[in-house]
Amino acid sequence: METFLQLILPFLTGGAFGSVITIVYNNHKTKIQKMYCHCIDEDIMSKIPITNDDGTTHQNIHTKEFLLKNTTNTDQKDFQIIFEFDTTAVILKHTNISKVGTDHYKSRLVKENEYLARIKNFNRNDKVKFIFEIANISDNHINVTEAKCTGFKIVHKDKRKSKKASKLTFVTKEQLSNNNE
Repeated sequence: METFLQLILPFLTGGAFGSVITIVYNNHKTKIQKMYCHCIDEDIMSKIPITNDDGTTHQNIHTKEFLLKNTTNTDQKDFQIIFEFDTTAVILKHTNISKVGTDHYKSRLVKENEYLARIKNFNRNDKVKFIFEIANISDNHINVTEAKCTGFKIVHKDKRKSKKASKLTFVTKEQLSNNNE
């Protein structure tokens, strides 16, 4: 009986420890990870009202630059990123720059103040720079979020060089809609 236990006991404990190690590894690998979106620059192009060629008048015009970096431990096959500004804001121009080219990713304006870009094959440590020209900013709030993805969450970080105190504030979608009501 003792020799029987001596033969079987290592197999039982080895299997138990192996399964514990597997569970810990899988939890670490499949946890919700953070992908960082850095605000790297913002500037005011005009503080006075400007009238375009088509007769549209804008109260002010700002430029904003954001850098999205894949800081997760996996390559992302396909996801969407949404930039939403104040409800009074109007996105005049938008572009994205990455290693595959300028305006390579499929993007569109969902509303006048909301920009959506679909990013495919976003490998680890890849970067995409988003540049916006935005008019009629009142509160200078922005919400950056992810859509149609699993396994990660976009986190905002402020990496602007200190020029002058800015009032740009990252907010949740609920706060953005509550401020504009």
